[in-house]
Amino acid sequence: MKLDKPAAIARRNSALARPVLTSANTLFAILDPKRNLWWFEVPVALLRKGQPDWVNLLLHTPLTDELQHLKVPINFLRAHQEQMEVRNPGKRRSTISLALSADRDSLLRDTRPGGDQLDFNTFVQG
Repeated sequence: MKLDKPAAIARRNSALARPVLTSANTLFAILDPKRNLWWFEVPVALLRKGQPDWVNLLLHTPLTDELQHLKVPINFLRAHQEQMEVRNPGKRRSTISLALSADRDSLLRDTRPGGDQLDFNTFVQG
């Protein structure tokens, strides 16, 4: 099943007691079947003070139509920024590039070559 970001947000919000996901606080990725991972480009601007405390990552697997929700604290990203790959550092549109693995032995670990294999499993929402 084909799913886009607005539909994924609506689907996840309908499962929550309090719908809190918006296009501003949520990033969406579809599983790359060739590499078996989900790619995210998290804007470094989200790490600045005055931004939301969390960023929501929605991970879609088209084959099973599974939608996973990770609620990642901005403080975690800020504290571990040096352990992740940052694209265009210091520039206006710099991003943290995440490649979260779908492999069973490294599920939800950031597998970017410039990173430290950070584990995002603890942020999975039920």
